[in-house]
Amino acid sequence: MFQRKVQKTGGSTYFVTLPKEWADEVGIRPQAIVQLIPSDSGALLLVPEGLPARNRCTVTIGDWDFDRLQREIISRYIVGFDVIEVESDRIRTEQRRMVREIAQALIGLEIFDESQKTLTLHVLVNVRDFPVERTLRRVFDIALAMATDAVSAFCKHDVELARDVVERDDDVDRLVLLVARQFSLLLRDLVSEEDYGLSRLQFSNYNAVVDQLERVADHAGKISEATLALETPIRPAAAKEIVARAEDSMSILRRAVQAFVDQSTDLANQVLAEREREERLFSVTRRTIGDKHPEEAPSISIALDSLLRIREYGFNIAEHALDVPAASHVRGRRVA
Repeated sequence: MFQRKVQKTGGSTYFVTLPKEWADEVGIRPQAIVQLIPSDSGALLLVPEGLPARNRCTVTIGDWDFDRLQREIISRYIVGFDVIEVESDRIRTEQRRMVREIAQALIGLEIFDESQKTLTLHVLVNVRDFPVERTLRRVFDIALAMATDAVSAFCKHDVELARDVVERDDDVDRLVLLVARQFSLLLRDLVSEEDYGLSRLQFSNYNAVVDQLERVADHAGKISEATLALETPIRPAAAKEIVARAEDSMSILRRAVQAFVDQSTDLANQVLAEREREERLFSVTRRTIGDKHPEEAPSISIALDSLLRIREYGFNIAEHALDVPAASHVRGRRVA
């Protein structure tokens, strides 16, 4: 930390000096232009000219498999680097194919240059063109449709629909990773709160809700996988019970997201008041079905557990809905 005393000149202008060590490190010279960005917390951010342009990194790869390479590239994407250079003594053809596949799975990531030893990836997407409110609604729409279709496929033993639900999970993942990238850029001060129209505290709540919705999509995938594991359709009586539990979970999720989007603490509290209701019915349903038809029990248990978790994610979102209005007012003013 550097400390400076605020001084006054000309009778009306305040000024502070910059630490020379830091100025030299970031390339500030006399007559250089810097940006001064006020944040809603009261802090004033000083950004040297050209700093975002130096936002690049290098990944030196070895004899990595696809999963390792994917983790390394995605981590740099999420952190917020604009240029990711993949290098090695010699990049194998199979590794080039893997890099292309990974790039296609991330919004805005493109291969710009390549040689025998390097692959240069550029993130072309402008995160300001993807308002997080709109992204959240899109993730919710996909996740809710996945969960609804997963339950329908399970109860009707619709294998084709179940496979379709599993494939849709990639759409959710791409959007979730984009939001994580936006949050990292905000935390690293490579974009400002003004660019997003949200404070860091507000954006953290959006990021957390999107993460909860990703888990909803994951559990829709688990229900679909349970469908694929069934050899025959489940009994109508069991399907009826599962549909009833699903309707409760989806209702909780819908209202929780609506409370978050509308910043309605009243609706959020109404949702949270239902936390204890219905949980006992999940246990009774699981026990009753399992006792009478053990061959169906494993798949039904997976479906019920996923529906119970979806319900809990709804309650978690409702809790974030209580936080958003408070986060909108810092130092007595509202972030536009």
